[in-house]
Amino acid sequence: MNILKVFGERVAFHKQRPHRIEALSDGVFAIAMTLLVLDIRIPFGEMTTETHLWSALMHTLPKILTYVLSFSLAGQFWAVFMNQFNYIRTSDRNGNIIAVFYFLFVSLLPFSTSFLSEHLWSKVAVGFYVFNIFFIVLLATLHWMYSYYAGLVQVEGNNRIVIHAAIMRLARTALISYGLVFCLCFFSSHLALCITIFLQIVFTFIGFIDILRAAWKKLLRPLDLAIATEVKVIE
Repeated sequence: MNILKVFGERVAFHKQRPHRIEALSDGVFAIAMTLLVLDIRIPFGEMTTETHLWSALMHTLPKILTYVLSFSLAGQFWAVFMNQFNYIRTSDRNGNIIAVFYFLFVSLLPFSTSFLSEHLWSKVAVGFYVFNIFFIVLLATLHWMYSYYAGLVQVEGNNRIVIHAAIMRLARTALISYGLVFCLCFFSSHLALCITIFLQIVFTFIGFIDILRAAWKKLLRPLDLAIATEVKVIE
């Protein structure tokens, strides 16, 4: 009887529709990204001149910069997670649990951003912020790996292996990068924060960089052929 009960529970939680976790993802990211902007507030005080207003704006500049950084990060994490569901056709209880922990750290992003904006160059604040980012990337990677090896990914032909390799290559790069930045926080918070911003720019625009690089190679191809032709003529 116990065996039948366990088997029944496994069947009940084995295959589920993934659109519910996608809907939860949209809700969590929408709320987290909205909460980010609520941390930006003009300081209280008398502001009767342009100088006072300019000073107040300068005072909120760290909050604006951390908001832009975290909003772009959240947008990138949402895009990465949604991209997984282009290939994940079904879900199960274990995959959903990993996704819930992923959302836990996404929901923590407004707090870590607020903490960072209040103590911009603190080793603790920068370290906690990078720690938050690292675990978001880690859990997104674990969610994909579990879905792939549990047979939840369905792609026609041999593209399944190619897609998995591409996703894991980018995930390893991000994990190693943010792991090294986290270690760097113990020595230089300034350098760690600057590298975090640089990594975000690279990971955000990597698709555009690839397009520009391919276009540049296409433009140089006729020139290379012309040079090769001239070399043959000279020889």
